[in-house]
Amino acid sequence: MRTYIAALALAALATPAFAAASWTATPAQAASKAGFAGKSVIWTCDASGCHSTSDVSEADELTECRALAHELGVLTAFSGRTGPITAARLSKCNAAAPKTKA
Repeated sequence: MRTYIAALALAALATPAFAAASWTATPAQAASKAGFAGKSVIWTCDASGCHSTSDVSEADELTECRALAHELGVLTAFSGRTGPITAARLSKCNAAAPKTKA
């Protein structure tokens, strides 16, 4: 019984470190990479978009969004620590996307 209680206490202490929901991003064009490292977050991408797979507690949303836009091109959505970012912040994020030649 002591072991069970100790395990529950340890799990309760560890939970906050992993409780944050993953960050998500939706590229305008399907991601050409299945996974990569952004500025400080590791990302996995599939047909539905990209999501963080590492600890985001020390990451900055706008910095990470800009790193994704630089890597993947224009993003149509990005959700971080506080949920979806505003259209104005998404515009700043997408300024880092590579310029296409006409």
